[in-house]
Amino acid sequence: MCGAMSRRRIDDTIDPEWANLFQREVDGEGGLEEELRGVPIFGLLSRKERQKLARIVHLRRYAAGETVIHWGVPQSGFYLILSGTVEIVRQDLDGNSEVVDRLESGELIGEFALLDDTPRSSSIVAAEPSELIGFFKPDLMGILSTTPAMGCKILLRLAEEMGRSLQRDYEKLRRCGYPFLEEREQTMQTDLTSTS
Repeated sequence: MCGAMSRRRIDDTIDPEWANLFQREVDGEGGLEEELRGVPIFGLLSRKERQKLARIVHLRRYAAGETVIHWGVPQSGFYLILSGTVEIVRQDLDGNSEVVDRLESGELIGEFALLDDTPRSSSIVAAEPSELIGFFKPDLMGILSTTPAMGCKILLRLAEEMGRSLQRDYEKLRRCGYPFLEEREQTMQTDLTSTS
């Protein structure tokens, strides 16, 4: 019975890279529940809700050099790095792969995918043996239909995390010299004031 329920849940997942590849070997449900406790998106959940979530999320182990996510594949969920390190790899204009960032244990990958299924803009490759948890849109939809209060807590924290992520990206672009409209307007205002 448990195997049948696990199989149905896997088949409902739309991420082609994770279908039929899940491993449910977890060092006790309590250990995974504790890991989930530290994830900001699940920060409002009670212990009982995190225990329920521990039975829903998907665990995968990767060897060094193994691709976690392929560029161009439609997004369907996000990943939490439980252990190890992954690299974000993009193709440059000449078709060469370049590592643009490195993520470590405790960091999230693709949290926007719970709300947006546009294709992945980069590949993710395990830099060393790594263990990741996947949480997919069908998982969230199931929670929203069976336990709406729990789903709303996840969505609230997801929105907050997305806002912080956008703010970090905005600041990175500013430091790189990207000209934002409001800054150009301020510069023009300053120029007009100084010439008058």
